[in-house]
Amino acid sequence: MTEQQQQELCELIRQAGAHAQALRDKGLQVETKGRQDFVSQADVLVEQQIKSWLQQHCPEDGFLGEESGLAEGERGVWVLDPVDGTTNFILGMDYWCVSLAYVRQNTIELGIIYAPDRDEFFFARHGAGSWLNGKRLKLHDPAPESVVIGLGRSSRAPVPLYARTIEDLLNDGMEYRRFGAGALMLAHVAAGQVHAYYEEHMNSWDALAGLLLITEAGGTSNAFLANDGLLRGNLVLAGCNSVQERLSALLEA
Repeated sequence: MTEQQQQELCELIRQAGAHAQALRDKGLQVETKGRQDFVSQADVLVEQQIKSWLQQHCPEDGFLGEESGLAEGERGVWVLDPVDGTTNFILGMDYWCVSLAYVRQNTIELGIIYAPDRDEFFFARHGAGSWLNGKRLKLHDPAPESVVIGLGRSSRAPVPLYARTIEDLLNDGMEYRRFGAGALMLAHVAAGQVHAYYEEHMNSWDALAGLLLITEAGGTSNAFLANDGLLRGNLVLAGCNSVQERLSALLEA
């Protein structure tokens, strides 16, 4: 992808976010995929908009979208969640985002997360750093007594395990937050607003862009793409180096 195409893609994602906002303001058509699992008219149309541009400008690449599934390609694959945090989005909360990543040869090469209602545009390229609204992001380890963990709740993991995780965090002197949009919480780890993120299972369209943002900001992550994580999803544990190690040891124990 050329520098000009990269700029066009970033502008497209901004436009797609604005499109989603406009659709919400007019009144959304919403369907239920499962318990507390919704898809809105905006999810579908934003995915179609971005997918169409990528197929036109990157015809050798594949595409994996939350709503449309996998279209294989000869080179890499673009991985998209058109609206992560759909429930928040439907309810009018600002904690939702568009998340796009590019994977090639088992490496996350590009990650973009855009939160329209918050005017936050995150961008990361492999080996070139992470950025928020044009400002370089750099992680720093927090004091041990001030650690705050972002948590996700996966419907594919048992409820008692999630409850036990909260108990273990609190007993170890850590705080936690759960805001209902894993991709955006990962981006906020990269921005230093929380110090790590853990979820028992995430899909690749929710995880990949945020994981690149964290590692390019100087943090660490588990090997999400192992064991066919691209298609099957995986556990996510990523954050500031000392916190990721501490949390990993706690969860293993």
